[in-house]
Amino acid sequence: MDHRKIFSTALLLWGSLQVYAEISPKVISLQQVLSAELQKLEKSAFVTNPHHTTPQESASSRLRTVFHEFEHQNQESISAILRVLALIDHTLENTIQDCEKVFHLPSHESENVLFREVTLPLLRHVETLCQRIAEQDLSAIESSMEVVEQEASHYRIRLEETKQHMQTVLDELNSNLNTFSLSSKVDSLYEEIELMNRTICESTMGAIGRFLARQQYTADSFVQLEASNSDTRMEENVLNFMIFLQNETQLLAEDLGEQLDSWFNQTAAMISVVAEEAQYIPYDLMESPIDSFLRKESSLKCLAEFSNQKAVEKMKQGLDSILQCFSITGNTELPFLMANNLLNETGDDIYRILEDILHCYQSTERDGYDADDYGEIANCFEMSNSILEAMEDYIDSRLDEIFYHVQLAMHLNEIKMETCVYYRSREMMLAVSLVNHRYRKCHMKGEIEL
Repeated sequence: MDHRKIFSTALLLWGSLQVYAEISPKVISLQQVLSAELQKLEKSAFVTNPHHTTPQESASSRLRTVFHEFEHQNQESISAILRVLALIDHTLENTIQDCEKVFHLPSHESENVLFREVTLPLLRHVETLCQRIAEQDLSAIESSMEVVEQEASHYRIRLEETKQHMQTVLDELNSNLNTFSLSSKVDSLYEEIELMNRTICESTMGAIGRFLARQQYTADSFVQLEASNSDTRMEENVLNFMIFLQNETQLLAEDLGEQLDSWFNQTAAMISVVAEEAQYIPYDLMESPIDSFLRKESSLKCLAEFSNQKAVEKMKQGLDSILQCFSITGNTELPFLMANNLLNETGDDIYRILEDILHCYQSTERDGYDADDYGEIANCFEMSNSILEAMEDYIDSRLDEIFYHVQLAMHLNEIKMETCVYYRSREMMLAVSLVNHRYRKCHMKGEIEL
């Protein structure tokens, strides 16, 4: 049979045999003071709310459950103690039955680390008081009452410190998510890269449009010239060349657009990952210390001192530094500006060549023109035909060069961005390591006793 059950049975037997023993005025005085103090503690507000966990939940979630369980068991114990104290009057009748209830509190078997450190010592001394009452040893009752009163003072200090530490930890868990909120900065970054994407796209499409319009102007001059000439072969060659130029330029526009969209999507995805991970950093930062506390390897005071504002600020600075890696507008615009310049240079080359071909044909319209005057020199059609074929090869290579230039530059930008994020993340993790080191020092000193 459990020793508590044996003792509670003995209490009832003593109660049935008890005489109306007188309690000393000092005991009554202690009882009144102690009851008043404990009643205040009984009415004090909880710092936690009910919280149910599953085995898969985080350490912080389980910690909330431990906190609330402690407050519930603590209040239950105070209420039981107050019932005992309320019946210690000038006689001992009815007191023993309430003493039995103290022995039957479920919290006696609690594994809650806070309850066992904070409340259980007081409960043990009240049990001793109940034993003295059962024995009707009036002198021992007085000394036990004094011990209970002294222990109650220590208990009150422990409880106040514990609730302060609990509140500190809960405040950190509840507020750090807002502290680390990056929504405004992330929104600003999204707006920045969206604006840049749109600006570059408009600039590139504008450059391509001007590139084609300039060549089309010369091509239209050929059409007007051929209208007065029965030989339409040159017009067909130029029109075929323009179709080729338009197709190749359209492919370049699509490829550059895909490069820009790919960059935008990858950058936005990386920003999203950083923002998503950032909101859990304060919780992740405390997971290991909380686990250590829940395993009874460290104190609540160390845990409360672990997550301080200085550490939070360091983490926030680290995240701000990481987000700066994405502010690379100049690096992204530069390859497209160079592509536009190369496209303009290519347009100048094509324009001059088409102008020369046009001038050749225009010369054949002069009065007195005679092809025989040119001897063995190839006529304009033969010359322009071979030149336009060579131009197609040149344009094909030139537009590829423009695309590969942008592709390589964008790839380099991605490498720079990823490198920046990686090394600044390492710096932030170093800050985490320093905070963890501080916590380990607190734990190893063993200076905290609840």
